Amino acid sequence: MSQTKEKLDVKKDTELEDKLFKLFLPLTETIKSKELEEKLLQADNTDELDVYLSKYFFYAVFVPLLFIFLGTFFLIFLNQTKYLGTLFIFCFVSMFLIMIYAIINPYLQVSTKVGEIKNNLSLAILSMSSVAESGAPPEAMFHTSSVKSETPHINKEFDKITGYLELGLSLPQAIDQLCEKTPSPELKKFLMELKSSLESGGSLPEFMKKKAEHAQFTYKLMLDSMNKRSETFGDIYSAIVIAGPLFLFSSIMLLGMIGGGGIAGMSIESLLIIGVFGLVPLINVLFIIILQFTS
Repeated sequence: MSQTKEKLDVKKDTELEDKLFKLFLPLTETIKSKELEEKLLQADNTDELDVYLSKYFFYAVFVPLLFIFLGTFFLIFLNQTKYLGTLFIFCFVSMFLIMIYAIINPYLQVSTKVGEIKNNLSLAILSMSSVAESGAPPEAMFHTSSVKSETPHINKEFDKITGYLELGLSLPQAIDQLCEKTPSPELKKFLMELKSSLESGGSLPEFMKKKAEHAQFTYKLMLDSMNKRSETFGDIYSAIVIAGPLFLFSSIMLLGMIGGGGIAGMSIESLLIIGVFGLVPLINVLFIIILQFTS
């Protein structure tokens, strides 16, 4: 009984959320953009363009309003009403930032997807080659690769081929359908070569064996490039994060020893506290973010 009630509550919450997100549909239904619709499809976003924009219009309107309401109450409570103008400007600007993010987000997702496919296509080809050389039919390559967790974006693309096959399309037709929609030029090129090999009656195991050898060589080159990049990154990190603070703190301590009064009106102790507990952690966090993006 309790489980049924929980399911009903979840259903009601979902329906309410859908209604809220569709408040701005009369406005967003008038907005047409084939390019943005295409990017949403390529990013595997199931929302229609008008629903997607209506959702972000809701965020752009009600989230700043909530900030204004809570911020005004908080500033009045602290007797800091002089900052109300700043709060209103911040909320007004945030409305535009949310809508800008709504427009560029599909492009960012597609870019991430293209990069992930480019980096991991070699692994997928190696896996598919193993299936092909075992004598399995071509369709089995996509079924096998689609369950591997190492290449999520490639899995989704191959799942689409599986879906097309279940609808009754032949494998070459399914490949054509995916090539029309995938944003990855590398995946498109591989699939078109695979289709040509299938239609020409060539040996699939031999074709996949050659592609696997080339993929292994390409993957090795990519790893070598990554290793060189990480070595350069390590040198930069050592120079900025290790040697830089040592030089800075030595200079500050020397300034304190010779009787300097600090810098920019701050004492030596304040500079050291800012450097140790502020500057060094901030630089490390920035390097972690950069490392995460580059890896």
